Amino acid sequence: MSEVEIQKIEDVLLSKGQYVGPTAGVSMLPMLKNRRDTIVVNKKTERLKPWDVALYKRGEQYILHRVLQVTDSGYIIRGDNCYSDEIVPEEAVIGILTEFFRKDKHVICESDKKYHRYIKNRLKTYKIRRFFVVTKSRCRSLAKKILRVFGYKK
Repeated sequence: MSEVEIQKIEDVLLSKGQYVGPTAGVSMLPMLKNRRDTIVVNKKTERLKPWDVALYKRGEQYILHRVLQVTDSGYIIRGDNCYSDEIVPEEAVIGILTEFFRKDKHVICESDKKYHRYIKNRLKTYKIRRFFVVTKSRCRSLAKKILRVFGYKK
């Protein structure tokens, strides 16, 4: 029986210059679906620009989120399905999403007009989406507190 060596994504990017693989997680919904879509990430060779999707490491975890703003020392980044920003240092970013396959559709990030409309719409509606997510969360929290007062237990 032979052992299969699992390579880290950054090792693949260093040796081949490109990583192709499945997605995991929900932070880039609705653009990328968990364990269904396939991403193509190229090794980072230059500073990223706003709207680029960066692959970076946080501890041992790989994160794929959108660049909102470029700073002197790195980037302000957020997932399309997230509601808080992160400050990511330049050296943590190892790759950039260049294309992806969603079901049977192939999207090239640089040139796909529909993809660019999606980004503009997603960024434009952020504040209203965040308002509803925060409001829903607060209502649930309040409802749980009220139920606890009246003796309801899960």
